[in-house]
Amino acid sequence: MNHIGQGRTADIFEYKDDKIIKLYKKDFPEDAINQEFLISNFAYSLGIHTPQPFELKDINGRQGIIFQRISGLTLLKMMTMRPWSINKLSRTLATLHSELHTHDAAGALRKQKLVLSGNIKATPLLAEEEKEKIINYLESLPDDNKLCHGDFHPDNVLFDGDHWIVDWMTGMSGNPAGDVARTVLLFSLGSMPDGTPGIIKTIVNFLRNRMKSEYIKKYLNITGKDFSEIDKWVLPIAAARLVEWIPKDEQDGLLTLIKDRLRAIS
Repeated sequence: MNHIGQGRTADIFEYKDDKIIKLYKKDFPEDAINQEFLISNFAYSLGIHTPQPFELKDINGRQGIIFQRISGLTLLKMMTMRPWSINKLSRTLATLHSELHTHDAAGALRKQKLVLSGNIKATPLLAEEEKEKIINYLESLPDDNKLCHGDFHPDNVLFDGDHWIVDWMTGMSGNPAGDVARTVLLFSLGSMPDGTPGIIKTIVNFLRNRMKSEYIKKYLNITGKDFSEIDKWVLPIAAARLVEWIPKDEQDGLLTLIKDRLRAIS
């Protein structure tokens, strides 16, 4: 099999019949792989433009998922290749995200607040008192049952003439405002994928505020939401991200943000 891509959790290989297989690292939890297969199937069943998942597969002791192959570029790659298209592509991202949030996921997927509170409890980077305060605050936020991607950003949308949304492992049922807060946080502080060339990192860091601004403006215009609805979710979203593998500088940025927000609600 030809190796065609990699991320922090998995490698992508060509597979027969115009398919790919996403093979996870050997120590990656099997429950998380099964979860991605389940959520990907659910999203595909709704008619969302996402690669069709075919089956779970074990190859040489590594668990994987076989997907329909999409050969396009990510929106992130397109942004870095054509920086003058940043505004348009950021608005495209917002349009796709707003469309995703029109789907109901009640009873089909994990609940957003359960996922977030579980991640907040699991991080070793916050004191127990801080975790309790953040979780109590999270519980006060409005519930919903809409489909949420959980990690929606320009590297998880491919374009080959059509737009395709990928990587559903973090999918859940919840309030779209929380899902958008995650995207806003990634635009603000998110680190680039492993192996990203230095010049690309420089371009993205230079343009990320414009990307964020255009994305937010378009999303609010489409949905009629007020930014305050989204901003309320930033604290628990930031705290939940601390459980993920992220570089030290991003951890430090998140911790500073969290401490500031905790002081504001005290």
